[in-house]
Amino acid sequence: MTAPVLAARRPAGDPAGVKNLLASGLARACRYAGTRPDCQVLAAVRYGQLALCAPCDQRRSTLGKGTPPVSLPDPRALLQIAAARDACQQAAAALHAAVARARQDGHPWSAVAAILGGTRQAAQQRFASGHR
Repeated sequence: MTAPVLAARRPAGDPAGVKNLLASGLARACRYAGTRPDCQVLAAVRYGQLALCAPCDQRRSTLGKGTPPVSLPDPRALLQIAAARDACQQAAAALHAAVARARQDGHPWSAVAAILGGTRQAAQQRFASGHR
């Protein structure tokens, strides 16, 4: 009996993110990572010390037979968190640049605040030069 299978595709996100997950111990590498073309790299199940991704788990022959499977948490969720964090950082930088441009073009803090849905004072405190 095998553990539940994840969709057979490589993990989303950049390879550096996958590398960071593996290096931090938050995810395990598939035994066949880098040797099988359909390997997802990030393990979905383990049999004792043997970790396999979903496609490699489906292809295994006698490897891990007799050992009960243990499903591993899906590490793609952590990659999605990292991608969302990166997107937030980029959006924050774009927002700061847009506010700076609006101020350079002569728009008052009250206009910036109206667009952001806050007060003039809050916008000034958040975006005034030197307050990053």
